[in-house]
Amino acid sequence: MAGVDQHYNEQPSTLLSEKAIEHIPSLSKAVPIVETQPPPAIETQPKPLSPAMVEEIYPQSYRGFLEWLANPVNLVEGKWSRDICLPTGPMSPEIMVISALPERNDSGEHQLFNDLNQKLLSKMLAAIGCKSTQTYLASIAVTKPVDGTIEKDLWPQFKARMNHHIQLVEPKQIILLGDLAAKMFFGQDLLTARQKKQNINHFSSKTDAIVTFHPRILIERPQFKAEAWKDLQMLTRISGS
Repeated sequence: MAGVDQHYNEQPSTLLSEKAIEHIPSLSKAVPIVETQPPPAIETQPKPLSPAMVEEIYPQSYRGFLEWLANPVNLVEGKWSRDICLPTGPMSPEIMVISALPERNDSGEHQLFNDLNQKLLSKMLAAIGCKSTQTYLASIAVTKPVDGTIEKDLWPQFKARMNHHIQLVEPKQIILLGDLAAKMFFGQDLLTARQKKQNINHFSSKTDAIVTFHPRILIERPQFKAEAWKDLQMLTRISGS
Protein backbone atom coordinates (compact mmCIF):
# COMPACT_ATOMS: atom_id res chain seq x y z
CA MET A 1 0.00 0.00 0.00
CA ALA A 2 3.07 2.24 0.31
CA GLY A 3 2.92 5.33 -1.94
CA VAL A 4 -0.70 5.04 -3.03
CA ASP A 5 -1.47 8.47 -1.62
CA GLN A 6 1.40 10.05 -3.61
CA HIS A 7 0.93 11.88 -6.93
CA TYR A 8 2.40 10.19 -10.00
CA ASN A 9 2.53 10.91 -13.69
CA GLU A 10 0.65 8.53 -15.93
CA GLN A 11 2.74 9.52 -18.96
CA PRO A 12 6.00 7.66 -19.53
CA SER A 13 9.13 9.66 -18.94
CA THR A 14 12.89 9.19 -19.06
CA LEU A 15 14.28 8.49 -15.64
CA LEU A 16 17.47 10.39 -16.33
CA SER A 17 15.90 13.45 -18.02
CA GLU A 18 16.78 16.87 -16.67
CA LYS A 19 13.43 17.22 -14.89
CA ALA A 20 13.75 13.83 -13.32
CA ILE A 21 17.29 14.59 -12.17
CA GLU A 22 16.10 17.85 -10.55
CA HIS A 23 14.03 15.77 -8.13
CA ILE A 24 17.04 13.64 -7.19
CA PRO A 25 19.23 15.69 -4.85
CA SER A 26 22.29 13.49 -5.31
CA LEU A 27 22.17 13.97 -9.11
CA SER A 28 20.85 17.55 -9.38
CA LYS A 29 24.33 18.99 -8.95
CA ALA A 30 26.77 18.80 -11.81
CA VAL A 31 29.35 16.10 -11.32
CA PRO A 32 32.81 17.34 -12.23
CA ILE A 33 34.61 15.27 -14.84
CA VAL A 34 37.93 14.02 -13.55
CA GLU A 35 40.49 13.08 -16.14
CA THR A 36 42.08 9.78 -15.23
CA GLN A 37 45.85 9.64 -15.41
CA PRO A 38 47.67 6.49 -16.49
CA PRO A 39 49.30 4.67 -13.59
CA PRO A 40 52.91 5.63 -13.02
CA ALA A 41 55.42 3.38 -14.72
CA ILE A 42 56.93 0.86 -12.36
CA GLU A 43 60.66 0.55 -12.68
CA THR A 44 61.54 -3.11 -12.83
CA GLN A 45 64.79 -4.18 -11.27
CA PRO A 46 66.83 -6.72 -13.22
CA LYS A 47 66.62 -10.20 -11.76
CA PRO A 48 69.77 -11.29 -9.98
CA LEU A 49 71.82 -13.78 -11.94
CA SER A 50 71.70 -17.36 -10.77
CA PRO A 51 75.03 -18.87 -9.69
CA ALA A 52 75.19 -20.76 -12.97
CA MET A 53 75.00 -17.49 -14.95
CA VAL A 54 77.84 -15.74 -13.11
CA GLU A 55 81.08 -15.93 -15.05
CA GLU A 56 83.92 -16.56 -12.63
CA ILE A 57 87.52 -15.59 -13.20
CA TYR A 58 89.95 -18.27 -12.03
CA PRO A 59 93.65 -17.94 -11.24
CA GLN A 60 95.74 -18.64 -14.31
CA SER A 61 98.53 -20.56 -12.58
CA TYR A 62 98.07 -24.05 -11.16
CA ARG A 63 99.45 -23.08 -7.76
CA GLY A 64 97.19 -20.04 -7.61
CA PHE A 65 94.17 -22.08 -8.68
CA LEU A 66 94.87 -24.71 -6.02
CA GLU A 67 95.10 -22.02 -3.32
CA TRP A 68 91.86 -20.50 -4.61
CA LEU A 69 90.21 -23.93 -4.56
CA ALA A 70 91.26 -24.47 -0.94
CA ASN A 71 89.27 -21.45 0.28
CA PRO A 72 85.56 -22.31 0.84
CA VAL A 73 84.65 -18.61 0.49
CA ASN A 74 85.42 -18.89 -3.24
CA LEU A 75 83.35 -22.01 -3.80
CA VAL A 76 79.68 -22.52 -4.56
CA GLU A 77 79.95 -25.79 -2.63
CA GLY A 78 81.53 -24.03 0.35
CA LYS A 79 78.06 -23.84 1.92
CA TRP A 80 77.77 -27.64 1.87
CA SER A 81 80.83 -28.33 3.98
CA ARG A 82 84.18 -26.82 4.97
CA ASP A 83 85.85 -30.22 4.59
CA ILE A 84 87.54 -29.60 1.24
CA CYS A 85 89.12 -32.44 -0.72
CA LEU A 86 91.79 -31.11 -3.09
CA PRO A 87 93.00 -32.86 -6.25
CA THR A 88 96.32 -34.66 -6.30
CA GLY A 89 98.84 -35.85 -8.87
CA PRO A 90 101.49 -34.72 -11.34
CA MET A 91 101.19 -32.12 -14.07
CA SER A 92 100.76 -33.43 -17.65
CA PRO A 93 99.70 -36.88 -16.41
CA GLU A 94 98.99 -39.84 -18.65
CA ILE A 95 95.49 -40.11 -17.15
CA MET A 96 93.31 -37.61 -15.27
CA VAL A 97 90.55 -39.37 -13.33
CA ILE A 98 87.52 -37.22 -12.52
CA SER A 99 84.63 -38.18 -10.26
CA ALA A 100 81.65 -35.95 -9.51
CA LEU A 101 82.05 -35.84 -5.72
CA PRO A 102 84.56 -36.84 -3.08
CA GLU A 103 83.75 -39.68 -0.70
CA ARG A 104 83.59 -39.96 3.06
CA ASN A 105 85.83 -42.50 4.73
CA ASP A 106 84.98 -44.51 7.84
CA SER A 107 85.95 -41.52 10.02
CA GLY A 108 83.57 -39.22 8.11
CA GLU A 109 86.39 -37.26 6.47
CA HIS A 110 86.39 -36.44 2.77
CA GLN A 111 88.66 -38.33 0.40
CA LEU A 112 88.76 -38.46 -3.37
CA PHE A 113 88.34 -42.23 -3.03
CA ASN A 114 88.11 -44.34 0.08
CA ASP A 115 90.77 -47.02 0.56
CA LEU A 116 88.76 -49.83 -0.99
CA ASN A 117 87.74 -47.84 -4.06
CA GLN A 118 91.25 -46.44 -4.47
CA LYS A 119 92.70 -49.95 -4.50
CA LEU A 120 90.34 -51.07 -7.27
CA LEU A 121 90.95 -47.88 -9.27
CA SER A 122 94.71 -48.50 -9.13
CA LYS A 123 94.15 -52.00 -10.54
CA MET A 124 91.97 -50.61 -13.33
CA LEU A 125 94.66 -48.12 -14.33
CA ALA A 126 97.42 -50.72 -14.08
CA ALA A 127 95.47 -52.84 -16.57
CA ILE A 128 96.12 -50.19 -19.24
CA GLY A 129 99.72 -49.66 -18.13
CA CYS A 130 99.20 -46.49 -16.06
CA LYS A 131 101.04 -46.21 -12.75
CA SER A 132 99.80 -44.16 -9.81
CA THR A 133 102.67 -41.72 -10.39
CA GLN A 134 101.24 -41.03 -13.87
CA THR A 135 97.71 -40.40 -12.63
CA TYR A 136 96.01 -37.19 -11.53
CA LEU A 137 92.87 -37.53 -9.37
CA ALA A 138 90.18 -34.86 -8.98
CA SER A 139 86.50 -34.37 -8.23
CA ILE A 140 84.21 -31.86 -9.92
CA ALA A 141 82.98 -30.56 -6.55
CA VAL A 142 85.55 -30.50 -3.76
CA THR A 143 83.05 -30.99 -0.92
CA LYS A 144 80.19 -33.46 -0.61
CA PRO A 145 76.57 -32.34 -0.10
CA VAL A 146 74.50 -34.20 2.47
CA ASP A 147 72.17 -35.69 -0.15
CA GLY A 148 75.01 -36.56 -2.52
CA THR A 149 73.60 -34.58 -5.47
CA ILE A 150 74.38 -31.31 -7.26
CA GLU A 151 71.52 -29.06 -8.36
CA LYS A 152 71.22 -29.02 -12.14
CA ASP A 153 71.37 -25.23 -12.44
CA LEU A 154 74.88 -25.38 -10.93
CA TRP A 155 76.22 -27.84 -13.50
CA PRO A 156 77.46 -25.22 -16.02
CA GLN A 157 79.45 -23.45 -13.32
CA PHE A 158 81.10 -26.65 -12.11
CA LYS A 159 81.82 -27.73 -15.69
CA ALA A 160 83.46 -24.39 -16.53
CA ARG A 161 85.65 -24.62 -13.45
CA MET A 162 86.69 -28.19 -14.24
CA ASN A 163 87.47 -27.22 -17.84
CA HIS A 164 89.84 -24.58 -16.48
CA HIS A 165 91.30 -27.19 -14.14
CA ILE A 166 91.89 -29.57 -17.06
CA GLN A 167 93.56 -26.83 -19.08
CA LEU A 168 96.02 -26.18 -16.24
CA VAL A 169 96.80 -29.87 -15.63
CA GLU A 170 97.11 -30.80 -19.35
CA PRO A 171 96.37 -34.53 -19.13
CA LYS A 172 96.88 -36.77 -22.14
CA GLN A 173 93.61 -38.67 -21.52
CA ILE A 174 90.67 -38.41 -19.11
CA ILE A 175 88.46 -40.94 -17.35
CA LEU A 176 85.12 -39.66 -16.05
CA LEU A 177 83.53 -41.84 -13.38
CA GLY A 178 79.82 -42.24 -12.80
CA ASP A 179 76.44 -41.08 -14.03
CA LEU A 180 76.51 -37.55 -12.59
CA ALA A 181 79.86 -36.71 -14.19
CA ALA A 182 78.61 -38.05 -17.55
CA LYS A 183 75.47 -35.90 -17.43
CA MET A 184 77.35 -32.75 -16.39
CA PHE A 185 79.92 -33.01 -19.19
CA PHE A 186 78.09 -34.72 -22.05
CA GLY A 187 74.38 -34.38 -21.25
CA GLN A 188 74.08 -38.16 -21.37
CA ASP A 189 73.56 -40.80 -18.74
CA LEU A 190 76.35 -43.23 -17.93
CA LEU A 191 75.13 -46.09 -20.11
CA THR A 192 74.83 -43.83 -23.16
CA ALA A 193 78.03 -41.82 -22.67
CA ARG A 194 80.22 -44.89 -22.23
CA GLN A 195 79.34 -46.32 -25.65
CA LYS A 196 82.06 -44.33 -27.43
CA LYS A 197 85.18 -42.32 -26.86
CA GLN A 198 84.35 -38.72 -26.00
CA ASN A 199 86.16 -35.39 -26.30
CA ILE A 200 86.35 -32.76 -23.59
CA ASN A 201 86.75 -29.30 -25.09
CA HIS A 202 88.52 -26.96 -22.73
CA PHE A 203 88.80 -23.56 -24.36
CA SER A 204 91.36 -23.86 -27.19
CA SER A 205 92.12 -27.56 -26.75
CA LYS A 206 90.35 -30.89 -26.52
CA THR A 207 91.29 -34.13 -24.76
CA ASP A 208 90.20 -37.70 -25.39
CA ALA A 209 87.98 -39.05 -22.63
CA ILE A 210 85.89 -42.06 -21.69
CA VAL A 211 83.09 -42.55 -19.19
CA THR A 212 82.94 -45.66 -17.04
CA PHE A 213 81.61 -47.04 -13.77
CA HIS A 214 82.76 -45.65 -10.45
CA PRO A 215 84.82 -48.23 -8.49
CA ARG A 216 82.13 -48.16 -5.81
CA ILE A 217 79.60 -49.57 -8.30
CA LEU A 218 82.04 -52.24 -9.46
CA ILE A 219 82.53 -53.39 -5.88
CA GLU A 220 78.78 -53.49 -5.29
CA ARG A 221 78.10 -55.18 -8.65
CA PRO A 222 81.15 -57.19 -9.80
CA GLN A 223 79.27 -58.28 -12.95
CA PHE A 224 80.01 -54.82 -14.40
CA LYS A 225 83.79 -55.26 -14.23
CA ALA A 226 83.92 -56.80 -17.71
CA GLU A 227 82.02 -53.77 -19.07
CA ALA A 228 84.43 -51.38 -17.34
CA TRP A 229 87.34 -53.24 -18.94
CA LYS A 230 85.77 -52.66 -22.37
CA ASP A 231 85.54 -48.96 -21.57
CA LEU A 232 89.21 -48.76 -20.58
CA GLN A 233 90.27 -50.42 -23.82
CA MET A 234 89.04 -47.35 -25.72
CA LEU A 235 91.91 -45.38 -24.20
CA THR A 236 95.36 -45.38 -25.72
CA ARG A 237 97.45 -47.83 -23.77
CA ILE A 238 100.24 -46.22 -21.79
CA SER A 239 103.58 -47.19 -23.34
CA GLY A 240 106.88 -47.61 -21.54
CA SER A 241 105.29 -48.67 -18.22
